[in-house]
Amino acid sequence: MFKQYVDNEQFNLQINRFLNDYYQDDERANQDLKVMIPRLEDTESWYATWLEYAVMREARQDYDLASAYYQAAEFYLAPSDPRKENMYRKYRETFYKGFDDFAYESYQIPYEHAALPAIKLVTPGADKTLLVFGGYDSYMEELVKMMNFIRGIPYNLIVFDGPGQGTALKNGLKFIHNWEKPVAAVIDYFKLDRVSIMGASWGGYLAMRAAAFEKRIDKVIAFNIFYSGLDALKIGMPDEMWDKLTSLLAANEAGPFNAIIEKMMASNIDLNWKVTKGMENTGETTPFALMKNFEKHTMAGIGPFINQDVLLLAGEDDQYVPISRLPQIQQELCNAGSITTKIFTKATGGEQHCQAGHRELAFNEMKKFL
Repeated sequence: MFKQYVDNEQFNLQINRFLNDYYQDDERANQDLKVMIPRLEDTESWYATWLEYAVMREARQDYDLASAYYQAAEFYLAPSDPRKENMYRKYRETFYKGFDDFAYESYQIPYEHAALPAIKLVTPGADKTLLVFGGYDSYMEELVKMMNFIRGIPYNLIVFDGPGQGTALKNGLKFIHNWEKPVAAVIDYFKLDRVSIMGASWGGYLAMRAAAFEKRIDKVIAFNIFYSGLDALKIGMPDEMWDKLTSLLAANEAGPFNAIIEKMMASNIDLNWKVTKGMENTGETTPFALMKNFEKHTMAGIGPFINQDVLLLAGEDDQYVPISRLPQIQQELCNAGSITTKIFTKATGGEQHCQAGHRELAFNEMKKFL
């Protein structure tokens, strides 16, 4: 169940994302949150609070909880902040100390000048494969943890960080829109003839893009729907401001565009994080260049190339993806083998981005679809 902890909408989403799906009934987390929540006032207090409790839980060998706290502590740190790399290292270190949900195998898949890290979760007797990846800011370890919700299907699960994600980003691979490339590399590496794919968050677009141009894919799960990279910036912004920004973008007026965005970033935690994280992922150095990059991340024009079976999951109150995109996506998937759609509402649960706080609802739909 999605909980409203604080007034900041994104703070709420991240607390639910990191904790609620796994620790709602965990007395350790519940006791910690009672003390932590009142202290979460800005990004610096956010970092300090999560770090303090991560260190405490690690000392008590509660590695699973420590890992979640380290991930939260790292979330708002700028790429230039020397503390960020240490938080990421501690997040992964404690994750693997505490993870025993599945037997797994680790791989480094050669890709361009570096490698894509991958984890294979082996299901005894499975004769199919599901490739799983995230989007804008998720790490494969976070997705590996989610795989508990999809146990029991006859699939081996291969979770990987693609370019611009997790350790692949640390390896120097920047975020790209043409996701068929890393998906093909993973398929080739494991010598697979047929796979299904699931993309989380921005990965909902990346999965669609991969399916349009990689025909060894048979089923596509958009967890959630994601039509355009620019949607994540537009949502919640006044229409007149967005119209002004898009006019400047179209006219290549980089200076005025950057000035407006940078001024807004100074007082908007969410926007500041979106732009800063985007520049880290892509290697772009200005908001204008970042938005030009994001223009490539769109389903416009690729819908007719998708001929696989498709599952579309959507949250009614998604704070990153407008629900109004759903009928457009359905219409543009004019050659899909089949389209299955599930809208999650506040009444039934799962109304938030990627069903944060009610993750099992989304995975139940995936199991039925697969």
